[in-house]
Amino acid sequence: MNTIAERPRYSCSLGGAITTAASVYRVVPVLHAGPGCGMQLFNGIGYVAGFQAPAYIGSSALPSSNTRERDVVFGGEDRLRNLLRSAQEVMDADLYLVLTGCTAALIGDDVESIIEEFRTQGVSIAHASTPGFKGTTYHGYDIVWKAFLDQVVKPPRRRYARLVNIFGIVPGQDAYWQGTLEEIERLLKGLGLEVNTFHTHRQGIKSIHRASEAALNIVLSPWLAQETVDTFQKTFGIPYLRFAGVPVGPTDTEAFLWKVATALEIPQRSAKQSIDREIRWIYDQFEKASLAFTGFDFRHRFAVLGDSGTTIGILRFLANDFGQIPVLAVINEDPPEKIRENIREELSKLEFVQTPEILFTTDPWQAHEKLREIHPSFVLGSSLDKSIAQEIGALHASVSFPITDRLILSRTYSGIRGSAYLIEDFFAPALTAL
Repeated sequence: MNTIAERPRYSCSLGGAITTAASVYRVVPVLHAGPGCGMQLFNGIGYVAGFQAPAYIGSSALPSSNTRERDVVFGGEDRLRNLLRSAQEVMDADLYLVLTGCTAALIGDDVESIIEEFRTQGVSIAHASTPGFKGTTYHGYDIVWKAFLDQVVKPPRRRYARLVNIFGIVPGQDAYWQGTLEEIERLLKGLGLEVNTFHTHRQGIKSIHRASEAALNIVLSPWLAQETVDTFQKTFGIPYLRFAGVPVGPTDTEAFLWKVATALEIPQRSAKQSIDREIRWIYDQFEKASLAFTGFDFRHRFAVLGDSGTTIGILRFLANDFGQIPVLAVINEDPPEKIRENIREELSKLEFVQTPEILFTTDPWQAHEKLREIHPSFVLGSSLDKSIAQEIGALHASVSFPITDRLILSRTYSGIRGSAYLIEDFFAPALTAL
């Protein structure tokens, strides 16, 4: 990034590392960072991700060395060593993951040697270098997975032909992460698969240990986790499938499930039975919505603002399956330049005559200026976009980070069940205004 953005819609890499690690059951993030970094980042992300509460260990309970000026001058290694001893005394964990912030990275503390000291004592411990200046929340997710691969994932004892790993959903940064992973798991279980989500149902560190035994890695993002799946493929021979984003609705979900079924050579008949059952269910829900849809002539020129995976999934569903008119897609997580053409291509694959205008920007001011210019009748974005929607007389729904106008527990807009929730929330603002 080489521009200044007002109110960017992500945190730093340390923030992404904290939420990724803390959402794995019985993993305790141990911060070697400045005072307040952990609590502010954890609470800061959680409060604007639908007010999500702490995980197994989170918020002010996060162990931190709270490095000060003295540690900058003389080094903070002893401080970290004492912190790790204390953390073991008061916090039971399957893994202590040391996350180093900006201060530790700048002064050059030898964290690896300290980690090795505790490892030789039989402590389950690992380290990820996650100073905030390394990148955004998304980079923190990738860095943690690199650490898991290097230090935690175990060599496979055998290969499970029906086990898959899911990557590309960043806890917290995706406010709907838990419900999304649960819906994707539910759909894949319908194909007879066992699913490592790593972050739901208290799967915990054992799911990471055995990630090397999977038959397939599935990435639900246009660009995240590339190094992770490349390493899995090179080290353990596990192939991967990448999807542009989380599938939403019958068209994309059916395509997603068939690609997975084909890759794993699932018998066509059993796959078809499972997929057809899901498609029948959602079209039954569509029929229920037809009275409101036709009775109120409910058709909108809509804009979607969010990360690339969220934006692609929601926009394609509303255009392809629900007959709405796409006019603008704002991608706000700063994806790599080499990936942007792929994202444009995905957003042009619509069963609709009109291709939306696509804007890549981390600056809400630019996005809002474009909304004023295009003047959609419905804005699906973050809570930060509610005011501009009101200004231009558009309806609004919060579908992407940050979200401060609703509590989110296991809600999702993904897959089959999630698309039914999306229809409900898409209708809600208009019906409320009647």
